[in-house]
Amino acid sequence: MALRSPDQMGVLTRTASRLIPERLERPLRSPSFRRLALGKSISYLGDWLMVAVLVGWVYQSTSSVSQVALLMAIRLVPPIVGGGLAASLVDRLPRRRVLVWSETAGAATIAGALVAVVAGSRPAVFALVGLCGLVSMISTVAGNALIPMVVAQDELPAANGIHAVGQEAAMALGALAGGLTLAVGGAPAGLAANLASYGIAVFLFSRIRVAEGQGVRQVSRRGGGLIDGLRYVLRHRGLTVVVGSFAFVTLATGLVNATLPKFTTGLGLGASGYGWALAALACGMIVGETVTGTIAERVEPRWMALGLAAMGCLFFAFAWSGSVVSALLLLAAFGVANGFTEVVMMTAIHQQADAAYQGRVFGVGSTIWRTTMLGAVALAPVVDAVASPAQAITVAAAFLFVGAIFVEVTLRQSPRTVPAAA
Repeated sequence: MALRSPDQMGVLTRTASRLIPERLERPLRSPSFRRLALGKSISYLGDWLMVAVLVGWVYQSTSSVSQVALLMAIRLVPPIVGGGLAASLVDRLPRRRVLVWSETAGAATIAGALVAVVAGSRPAVFALVGLCGLVSMISTVAGNALIPMVVAQDELPAANGIHAVGQEAAMALGALAGGLTLAVGGAPAGLAANLASYGIAVFLFSRIRVAEGQGVRQVSRRGGGLIDGLRYVLRHRGLTVVVGSFAFVTLATGLVNATLPKFTTGLGLGASGYGWALAALACGMIVGETVTGTIAERVEPRWMALGLAAMGCLFFAFAWSGSVVSALLLLAAFGVANGFTEVVMMTAIHQQADAAYQGRVFGVGSTIWRTTMLGAVALAPVVDAVASPAQAITVAAAFLFVGAIFVEVTLRQSPRTVPAAA
């Protein structure tokens, strides 16, 4: 085969670069952002792999749905506490250091859970998985607050889109890899793979470089934590709208997530229906996050109303679709709207909150969002007892419509919020 000339190679390189929109390519020019996004994606992949493996391991060893439900509850509750701790720590200490420390602590809990799985101690596994969820939330908040320190302000929508796409891809790949890992190597292999993912993430995070002015002056040395962060959010109408309206998203999606297995079974998809539904949702979210990151240079809190209204309409149509194909297509479309809303939420917090308060804002938000999601999961059996799956999903759509109205009413005739200087 003849070697290509330098001119031909240059044409191929330029052609390949056009496959990535220029706006998405700009934040990737920052080595620190690449390490942050890649490390978070690898860490999330390991977590989803571990969850899939442990769900299978618990059910195989107990044949108890209640034990599986207990495991999922343990994964949901500790991050609520973790959000409060993150609100106290992330703005007081250098964020890169908090990120590395919390990820290292997460690796230690996974190592302990691996030993407990080998020993066959299910209570110890549950306790350590819960502790991992707590420190992982601190890592998540620190990573979110670190993004504006490694990219330019006008690159935030694209950076948040890339960050979110990595999480959705990690969820899909991790769930798939978890099933394969459990079949081939069992639960110990799954936890060992997650431990390796944390090790890689710690290595990448330790190589993030933050400018001295950003890494030091953006750290708040004053007292404050979750309550201080909540007061700050309530004093700023734009942040109140973003944090509050996204709570309606987690409330609605938590209710639908608990209802999906029964709904998809009724459509004729059987036991695999839940997996197909999650795959359609993840694909839609990747599209929504990518498109939003590509076209948006700046976002406005008011855009949350558009996202919530679109999600509400799509949930309503999904609830009464009546066929497998239309249901999956509508769920994918819902994912697009959900992806748009997530990027708007992240970017609006970055642009509206003072840099010294972003850790507290994300900590407050994470606590509220996890709480509403857990509340929706607890509400699901009550709704299921009195309503059909389609009616339950319609209730979720109503929550989203209420959220959209909340945005419009709160922002009506309000002056444009001027973002604080980074």
